[in-house]
Amino acid sequence: MKYIVLALALIGGIAQAAVYDPNDLSQAYIYLNQVRSQAGMTGFSQNPQLETSAFNHAKYLADNFTSGHYESEGTPGFTGIKASNRAAFAGYSSLFVSENISDSYSNSTDDSSTSMESIDDLMSAIYHRFGFLSFDRNEVGIGIGKVFEPNFYGAYVYNMGNIGLNTLCENHIFPGFGTYYSNVCEPDIKIDGTAFKNAQQQVQDNNPNIVLWPTDGDNNVLPAFEEESPDPLPDYSISGYPISIQFNPSVFTDVNVTKFKLYRDTDNLEIVNTRLLTESSDPNGKFSNLEYALFPLDRLDWNTIYRAEAEYTTSSDTNQLVWRFKTRGVGLPLYTVRNEGDIIEIPLTTPALAIYVPPTTRFLQINRISGSGLGISELETDFIDGNTLRIDLSGRLNGEATFTLTDTALGSERHFTIKITANAVEPVIDATVIEATEVNTPEVVNVPEVCEPVTLTSGLELHIPALKFMITSSQFIVYWANLRVTNDLQFGVIEFGAVENPVGTCELPTLSSEFDLHIPALQYTPLLGSEAFWTIQADLKFIPGDPLLFEVIEFSKLR
Repeated sequence: MKYIVLALALIGGIAQAAVYDPNDLSQAYIYLNQVRSQAGMTGFSQNPQLETSAFNHAKYLADNFTSGHYESEGTPGFTGIKASNRAAFAGYSSLFVSENISDSYSNSTDDSSTSMESIDDLMSAIYHRFGFLSFDRNEVGIGIGKVFEPNFYGAYVYNMGNIGLNTLCENHIFPGFGTYYSNVCEPDIKIDGTAFKNAQQQVQDNNPNIVLWPTDGDNNVLPAFEEESPDPLPDYSISGYPISIQFNPSVFTDVNVTKFKLYRDTDNLEIVNTRLLTESSDPNGKFSNLEYALFPLDRLDWNTIYRAEAEYTTSSDTNQLVWRFKTRGVGLPLYTVRNEGDIIEIPLTTPALAIYVPPTTRFLQINRISGSGLGISELETDFIDGNTLRIDLSGRLNGEATFTLTDTALGSERHFTIKITANAVEPVIDATVIEATEVNTPEVVNVPEVCEPVTLTSGLELHIPALKFMITSSQFIVYWANLRVTNDLQFGVIEFGAVENPVGTCELPTLSSEFDLHIPALQYTPLLGSEAFWTIQADLKFIPGDPLLFEVIEFSKLR
């Protein structure tokens, strides 16, 4: 993977050199705005000064193997104690700057972290979620810093500001009378009170009256929330994904949520073990009177539809909100270990499976895995999350293996056995992923008279009505294909078919003899239900194996 080396700090000897992947940075800006668009909000503009300040802090964190929002003066790479100081150091004029940070550690030098995972994790953390879904910020700078020796450490930093306030700080002349604000600019100047409020109001007016998360129809929701600093659930290490409501301050001044409940939609079972955080119940005092979050205190299930219902009152009326979302699937046969010593029987043909171990008071998370049994050296394990394992069984024809799972924090263990048998019945793979991993028998269709464009939905489903598969430089076959993003952030082929008598006038995508896919133009609709779209050029590289997968290696916005 290609990395760019950030500026090297030479203070007291040779410092670590934090690096970043430019493709990952580009993806961060796109994905963060996709999250905003999914919530119905306006996207963030990219600000170079905020990007510099974010990079400076990401590098500081990575080079010093530390975390947090503050820097210590005299430490290598220091550019400011807090985010607003660092933004000012980078040339940003407004001190109205907020910051989100995620970081990851590894005892090895391997790096599997991505910006999309970083943003997903921050969206599961309620205070950071509200930062990304702010009603009065409209520009961002993102910085990434990673070091690989002696162990891996990576930091993603997001600095957010308000374009109007920054412009006021750069150009404003106070008339000398009336209400004014100070300590909002660097250097400090007086800002007219009305101009200050108008800069915030303008951003608020361009955003929805109410923002819900997860959004209605979201089918890719993480099932669990773990830790955040500060911690909204200090008495819980693992809970379910929080459901939130934010009311736009340009529309609402007084609002009260009188009901907020969560149901498993398939059987209408209410999730009763919940906690509602409000301005008065938030243990860290960070919620405003317009922010509400319902925390399921137990993990949500994988691949399950939930329904949220809320009722709120204002001084004039009472209204109800009802919306549905679906948790992610794991894309594998999923087995649950509920009892000590469970025996899991799987068919001979199972190449891989997922094991889910629900948290209990005596066993919260899996920290260490060991195994024994026939052919155990041929089995490979990996973490999907702290309670879910992936086990690959490639090459195994029969036999059994016993696993020991350890929660090192509590010093407790769980045991289960995998037994490969001819009569076992494999559970159904979750429906949200099975289509992305199973290729259907090709069908013959016709390209319409008017050339149909390639489209990419807000849910990242890619429809290619016609593409040329180049057998040689002059010979080709025309196919249609539908693809969808998998949990590994790759495009998996859902279905495809041959096209008979293709017609049309637009330039077709091409699939080379090496299976590299070039799409000269696709229409990406970032917001569900919107008619607005971006036109994007993209190149995808084939990943050998089964199922058929493609990875985006280059893309650019055409208009």
